[in-house]
Amino acid sequence: MSQKKSSVTKYLVLFGIICFPIAVWFLLLTGKNNYVPLPILGNYSVDSTLVNGKYKVDTIYPTIPDFTMTNQDGKTITQNEIKGKIYVTDFFFASCPSFCPKLTNGLKEVYDKFNKVDDFLIVSYTVDPDHDSVSVLKDYAKKYGAETNRWMFLRGDKKQIHDLSLSYLMIPPDTIKDKQQNIQHSPYYVLVDKEKHIRGIYDGTVPGMLDSLEGDITYLVRQYHKK
Repeated sequence: MSQKKSSVTKYLVLFGIICFPIAVWFLLLTGKNNYVPLPILGNYSVDSTLVNGKYKVDTIYPTIPDFTMTNQDGKTITQNEIKGKIYVTDFFFASCPSFCPKLTNGLKEVYDKFNKVDDFLIVSYTVDPDHDSVSVLKDYAKKYGAETNRWMFLRGDKKQIHDLSLSYLMIPPDTIKDKQQNIQHSPYYVLVDKEKHIRGIYDGTVPGMLDSLEGDITYLVRQYHKK
């Protein structure tokens, strides 16, 4: 009996050795104290300030600049309407025959999943303001069941849209021109936090990227709600 008991004990110890690191990994991944920080994207600068004889070093990350545009209801929209929000953005145009419908359908899934989160928003900028009038944007929003206070479709002058897309890291080196209409736009979603920092860029045409985006939104929401 003692030999049998000894063998059982050895197997239990071996089982524990194998399972313990797996259990620890699982708790770190899913537990309340798990922390897998998202990077802040873009070129940053370092600022040194002399305070009480010691240098204080701060990392300055790029932020999305202020803008003035018009939404699908004809209302003027600035950063004030987005302030304090986590948001996902994309650049599209309503008559796009290529990847825009796929991207917008992906955003519809995100919209349905996070529609009840008060500090989350979707912002879609048209790159074809000459044709995407307020009424066109309103019809486009209605097609996807988008409420204006949860999903904004914005139009502005072309230079502002181009400059703004640069701040979202959306134009060169990986710009795509639609062959049928030769309009410059990119198949990406961009995730922005409440401090206007870019936290993720996702190719909406690649399988699995939408899941990554939704996971990162969930992460940011949880981190802000812990504060």
